[in-house]
Amino acid sequence: MKRKAKPPSAILTADWHVRGDRPICRTDDYMETQGGKIDFILNLSEKHHCPILIAGDVGHRPTWGDKLLNWFIDELSPSRFNIITVVGQHDLPYHLLDKWEEAGVGVLSKSMDNFEVINKPTRIEGAVILPFHYSNNIIKLEQETTDKTVALLHTMVIKSQKEKLWHDQVAHSAKWYLRKFPCYDLIVTGDNHQSFSVEYEGRWLVNCGSLTRMSANQIDHKPSVYLWYAEDNSIERVYLPIENDVISREHIDVADERDGRIESFVNRLKETGELGLSYEDNMKLFFKSNRTRKRVMEKVWGSME
Repeated sequence: MKRKAKPPSAILTADWHVRGDRPICRTDDYMETQGGKIDFILNLSEKHHCPILIAGDVGHRPTWGDKLLNWFIDELSPSRFNIITVVGQHDLPYHLLDKWEEAGVGVLSKSMDNFEVINKPTRIEGAVILPFHYSNNIIKLEQETTDKTVALLHTMVIKSQKEKLWHDQVAHSAKWYLRKFPCYDLIVTGDNHQSFSVEYEGRWLVNCGSLTRMSANQIDHKPSVYLWYAEDNSIERVYLPIENDVISREHIDVADERDGRIESFVNRLKETGELGLSYEDNMKLFFKSNRTRKRVMEKVWGSME
């Protein structure tokens, strides 16, 4: 979609999962990687003079710690434009919505002028944002408005029923939401770490996807944000810069090898008829055949007492 002469009304994003440790699949300086992505989005906001809408899971864990909070505050401090967000399950202690103010996002919302967790309809230029946090169900609007309406929600949405993340996944599709809630010109969702957009009768659902690649199966993921133009309700995808060769499968290969050893051991027991031994004897034989950490062995034996 070609860029418009008029500047966008908002930048759409989700699932930042800001964290102080490095995902097991990453081989790079992950703090630097996160900072680079955030800086890119903030510069985009500065360039277009528009707010940033985050559809939840700003943090990877509810409790951030002072070091990570200070780092993030320093990252966001130069921004002159608002960051507006709802909360996802990763933002919530015990996944309880009424505890969001105790979490890292609560600290940020209280301490920063340009970071806001919204709990009521919030206006930006040309539009009104309706917040739906994790565990909140999206609702139909009772009153019409001349402004464009945006639902900002954190819930699992899939692109289509043919594109489930796993075989028996239960989730509504993007078109289901667009058909069910025609009162919204734009629905912005988070939780599904894939990036996609779906249009239906001139209205859009945008699932922004994760800010970074956090697992080996995301090696083909292209982190993106979307520019949204309220005037004609159009969108434009903007890809974030990424580094090549920073995703490793080594931990998966190790796990596969371990699982293969266990499967081989079980098959050997079946072949030799040794499964007739007691459970305790089987466990002794397993530990003798497989390197197992002492703490794990102690827990197993403790559970049998």
